[in-house]
Amino acid sequence: MMKPKKNKAFYLLGLLAFLAVTLSAQNIEKLYVNMPDGLNPTISKQNRLELVEYYKANQGDTTQNRFGNKVQILVYDSVQSYLVVRNTAQSTFEMKLFHLASKPVIGIIQTVCSPICQSIIQFYDTAWAPVPLKFTIPPVSEWLDSKLIQSSDIDARWIKNALSINFVTLTFSRTGESILAKNNTLQFLSDADRKTIQPYFIDKTLKFQSTGQKWKLVSYK
Repeated sequence: MMKPKKNKAFYLLGLLAFLAVTLSAQNIEKLYVNMPDGLNPTISKQNRLELVEYYKANQGDTTQNRFGNKVQILVYDSVQSYLVVRNTAQSTFEMKLFHLASKPVIGIIQTVCSPICQSIIQFYDTAWAPVPLKFTIPPVSEWLDSKLIQSSDIDARWIKNALSINFVTLTFSRTGESILAKNNTLQFLSDADRKTIQPYFIDKTLKFQSTGQKWKLVSYK
């Protein structure tokens, strides 16, 4: 008598998991299509709808923006509620739906390469009101080998001044709920300065995890 109940319980759990994935898939699509135009002014709501529908129907992954240029879906992951769109040849738009403290939060990263890539990040609730989930762009010092600098003859103040302008690219991890950060500041330097600073610069990707109110550095690779 207990066996059918157990099977029924597993069936219900599977059904709930399926519904959760289905709702998540609907959310990321609808949120992208219906978001305020001001968050992504190069492409209209109608264009966003066409872009997603064509992609889902295997009829292409591109459409045109307001200026007649190509817009392309780079990643559409309905299971992970994750979307990446190339708005122009120099810019990308990234969206992910998080469930932080049991509340849905929309994360948006916009990256522009002109020519050095730099990102900005924003968070909203599902009504598109800003959410005070603070993420601070990490300083360039996070990528420097401080011990090596201290043990060498190089002027630490000179390095600090040379790297005073910070260029960081952000992206959401495809799985899980984290943010990855990569530093592009060396590209801003002259060839001579880049060659001098390169040995003290660690080319690594930082990973940040949400604590509910802010993002905490948890690892790097």
